[in-house]
Order: sequence, then C-alpha cells, then structure tokens
Amino acid sequence: MMDAETADTVRRLVPTGEAGGWLIFHTDDCRKTYETLRARGVTMTQEPIEQAWGIDCAGRDPFGNHFRITQPPA
Repeated sequence: MMDAETADTVRRLVPTGEAGGWLIFHTDDCRKTYETLRARGVTMTQEPIEQAWGIDCAGRDPFGNHFRITQPPA
C-alpha cells in the first residue's frame, strides 16, 4: 500500500507514539482503574474527569502511544 521509504518512516514513528491514534478502553470504575495503573508505574497524563459521556482519564504506554479509559454513565 506504500512505497519502501514511507513504510520505513511508519515503522520508525509507530513505536514512538508520534504517528497518532488512540486506544480507548472501557471500565466500570475509571477512578479505581486510574489509581491501580498509577500504582503500577503507568504514565497517566490526565486524571479522571467528568465528561458528558461519562468519566475518563488518559495515559501513555512505554512506547509513547496514547490511550484513554472511559467509564460510561450509569
């Protein structure tokens, strides 16, 4: 789907998190999940906050990829 030079660039960017994209995980208790992950050394970039769609927080994996954790409203 892409030329060799573009493919090489993608291979270098994806592990650094610079290529963009997000993973979104759902949980029954966002605040508890946030605290558990922080206690285990996960880099959390946003504390749980109330949103129109529920409660969510954000973090980053060891490769710099971003993820969000969302707790839908009751």
